[in-house]
Amino acid sequence: MNPRSSDEDPVWIRYQQEFAQHYHEVFYASSPVIRAVQEAGHRMVEKPFAATTHCERILEVGAGAGEHIPHVRHTFGEYLVTDLNETILEQARQAHGHKPGLVFQVQDCRRLTLPDQSVDRVISIYNLEHIPEPFRALKEWTRVLKPGGILSIAIPTEGGIAWNLGRHLTTRRTFMKKGFDWDYIIARDHVNACSQLLAFIRHYFSDRKESWFPLGVPSHHLNLICAITIRVP
Repeated sequence: MNPRSSDEDPVWIRYQQEFAQHYHEVFYASSPVIRAVQEAGHRMVEKPFAATTHCERILEVGAGAGEHIPHVRHTFGEYLVTDLNETILEQARQAHGHKPGLVFQVQDCRRLTLPDQSVDRVISIYNLEHIPEPFRALKEWTRVLKPGGILSIAIPTEGGIAWNLGRHLTTRRTFMKKGFDWDYIIARDHVNACSQLLAFIRHYFSDRKESWFPLGVPSHHLNLICAITIRVP
């Protein structure tokens, strides 16, 4: 593409159009190794909850095709399954729409239409790395949480040595074969490194617990996933 062109890059347009088609296939169905890494974050954010715990109203932002729903350990009254991508949200509806308590809504996680202090838990799995000015999203998620509510976040260790190597050996090869310049796509789509996101989270939230996969030591270079459980005041 000529960078002087005022038109959007056709590779990026194609990726946006085909993202929903490829997401579950590549990240959850293509390889047991990739699936294990992806599911680690889902499991980690659920560890603080027991089957006897009840959260009346849950909001999941950027829920994608609903991959997190089967991992939820506690009971709930209403579970708002939201995503900005209507196509991938419809996949979630088709897979999980029969389950009681689930409500599917198109929502921009940076500008939620929910009232202040209206949910008991907010779940974000692999979203913050994509969001420009992520501190604004964190403030928005905190706005809708009730006092004492829980914010559950999982992020990949974007920018870390282990993550970069793993991507080079797995998903990069897959998407390059599909005709995508994956380095370019990642540069546009993953705008925040793990270390930057943790700096925001650690600045805003003192009542938090971090966990790391697979080694457990607090290093974004040695691990692949970081999960954070936050209780808001």
